[in-house]
Amino acid sequence: MRRRIVFRAANHRQRRSGFTLVEILVVVGLILFLMSLSVAALVNSIGTARERATQTTLLKIHGLMQQRIDAFHRAMDKTNLSQNSPPIRNMANKWFTAYSIVPPAKVLEIMVRKSFFQNRFPQSFDERDLTALQITGVTYVAAKHKRETESAALLYWILTNSEVYGIAPVDESDFSSSEVQDTDGDGLKEFVDAWGRPLRFYRWPTHLMRPGDGASVGPGVIPSGSTVALAPIDRTFVTAIWSGLPAAPTVGGELDPLSRDPDDPAGLVGTWALNQSSLLPITDIQNYFTTPNTYHAFLIVSAGPDGNLGMQEPYSPTISPGSPAVGTAQGRLGALTSWAPIATNPINDNITNRKR
Repeated sequence: MRRRIVFRAANHRQRRSGFTLVEILVVVGLILFLMSLSVAALVNSIGTARERATQTTLLKIHGLMQQRIDAFHRAMDKTNLSQNSPPIRNMANKWFTAYSIVPPAKVLEIMVRKSFFQNRFPQSFDERDLTALQITGVTYVAAKHKRETESAALLYWILTNSEVYGIAPVDESDFSSSEVQDTDGDGLKEFVDAWGRPLRFYRWPTHLMRPGDGASVGPGVIPSGSTVALAPIDRTFVTAIWSGLPAAPTVGGELDPLSRDPDDPAGLVGTWALNQSSLLPITDIQNYFTTPNTYHAFLIVSAGPDGNLGMQEPYSPTISPGSPAVGTAQGRLGALTSWAPIATNPINDNITNRKR
């Protein structure tokens, strides 16, 4: 009897097949868990690839732009900007008409050089309207145009359609369809990032160095009694999207390198403007050119994975001496849209040609 019982029990165990519901659920759960890990890894991999592709595009544009900027400065060094030259006389007449004052010759020369640079490297259609140019193969559709695409379209035009002091235009075939698109359908090509969004070009982003109060006077300068003064240099935000900046001074009283304009290392423009009895000259200089006595170099920006630029758009109405408009230079000079703590600021994931 014992043998039969044992035999039947063994036979019963051998005939058992399939899985219990609990076992099936455990297996399904493991499969789903592994799939979620794979999807997350794939998403991260795609995101990393897009960031690298965007950085590659930015560095390519950076190199081509730097060639043209270097050629510009070489040409300016050979240009006659004496006191009686037409460009100097024209700039002097503008300031005399506006304020009945004429800046010193050296100040006028710096203003003229900046004016020429602005003309050669425009960042908004207020400065160089591509819709008024006859660009081969382009049919412009005004109804579809979006202003946030302007600096990217001008960047493409500068490199592919404009000769800059002996530097020939780049062949359009040097850029892939993933780097150049017409995102708004207006007929004008723009440089885009790997997410297909237009890049932004800031020619003189001095507000990143001197944020200021951004209210009563505008970024870059602050109220100082009945006059204005330059805001202190602030590295909090700029270093999130700009690496390799000159180090802050370590000795008390030493001038911060970010307080020096590369076009005006002696600070002649700022000294002159801040010594005027009227508030308008310093406001006009900031709106039309840069915040005086402030470091700058051209900046090209991608909004990054979240698509939130976190910076004001690089365009504004045309400003000229005698017609100041407080705050109009905020976007042109790289002001942020908010001064939220850097840990939560949307510029954190921005990708730029200055962040290496």
